[in-house]
Amino acid sequence: MATKKSSSRDTDQQEIYVSRSEKKRQAKNIEEIAKELMALSPAHIKKLPADDLLKTELHNSRNLKGPALKRQIKYIASMLRETGSDEVLAFLTERKGSHLKQAGEFHELERLREDIITEVIEAREEAQRNQEHLTESWQSETIAVACRRFPALDPNGLKKSALRYAATRKPVHRREMFRQLHAAMERQQFAETTPSPDEA
Repeated sequence: MATKKSSSRDTDQQEIYVSRSEKKRQAKNIEEIAKELMALSPAHIKKLPADDLLKTELHNSRNLKGPALKRQIKYIASMLRETGSDEVLAFLTERKGSHLKQAGEFHELERLREDIITEVIEAREEAQRNQEHLTESWQSETIAVACRRFPALDPNGLKKSALRYAATRKPVHRREMFRQLHAAMERQQFAETTPSPDEA
């Protein structure tokens, strides 16, 4: 009986576990929303679907700089975590939709790239432990996911860039990975928005 309770508790802990990197991403996203709010005009702050305390803090942020500004960003982000940011984000999206959409897309590509880098570095270290050489035949689950998301993506080209980064740690290869992902995303968006001959 006790064993079952322990097992259930362990399962619950696994279900609610959030990785450290994911927590950092979530904190970063909330702080980006805080910055967007602080850049609003007084007229837009007045229309914001938020309580008066948050609006007051946003008004008080306008002339802050340096460390004081950074502290205020973190404070407003903490307020958003407590009250929820869904309505505020919807307001921002309506006002600055294309900008936020582009930022979200870039975050998605950056997450994909960083996940691929983590994967290739771990695969390369394991190959070295086994006295093997990691080649382009290396199977990447993340690149497979990216290819399903962006069918125009060249998996072999992306693998080459990832392997080069793992071997050299040169930023140029990280930038090339992002460029390849971004180009594939743009081709996918173009395909989705271009009418077929039957629709034209």
